[in-house]
Amino acid sequence: MRTKKYVPYIVLFLGIISFIAFYKMENAGATSVLAKNTIRFHVRANSDTVVDQNLKMKVKDAVVNYIYKQTGDFASAKETSLFITQNNEKIKNVAQKVIDENGFDYTVTSYFGTDSFPDKTYGDILYPKGEYTSYTLYIGKGEGHNWWCVLYPPLCFVDTSTGVVPDSSKERLKEYLTYTQYHTIVRYKFKYLTFLNKLISAE
Repeated sequence: MRTKKYVPYIVLFLGIISFIAFYKMENAGATSVLAKNTIRFHVRANSDTVVDQNLKMKVKDAVVNYIYKQTGDFASAKETSLFITQNNEKIKNVAQKVIDENGFDYTVTSYFGTDSFPDKTYGDILYPKGEYTSYTLYIGKGEGHNWWCVLYPPLCFVDTSTGVVPDSSKERLKEYLTYTQYHTIVRYKFKYLTFLNKLISAE
């Protein structure tokens, strides 16, 4: 009789373990797919002074506007990658013009390639840690904090200050991910079994 008493708890425990294992498997799959279909964009400021950080944002605005005007109808990360490699100098010139017009003598350098990144939340979407293709502009020494967004799929105009990426932008991600993979990167929170929030994000 005593054994039967604990059966529901054992079933619950095994269910939670199975859920966590399934979640992590699907999350790994999502990471692999996102890595192949994502281009991250970073603008690193010369320093963390207020003026350098403000300049970084002005450069970001100009460059993102330029890139999206040219790539708005692109349907793949491959197309966007090709545009960046073929127009790197033009993109840097856009950034340099902003710097010059604001009275700074910084130069702009860039890097386009694959880098390792930690978990990063963009609005309510988690980009899991992994190897991602990224395009980075360095202003001057490039020693300040960076601004970043997802260049492809085009999410750089998303207002993440609200904490939620609009459904229209999420539709782009659904094109590449399975239903379960997609729902592992959306930052849902368990209201009652709150300990699961830490378990599913643990290594």
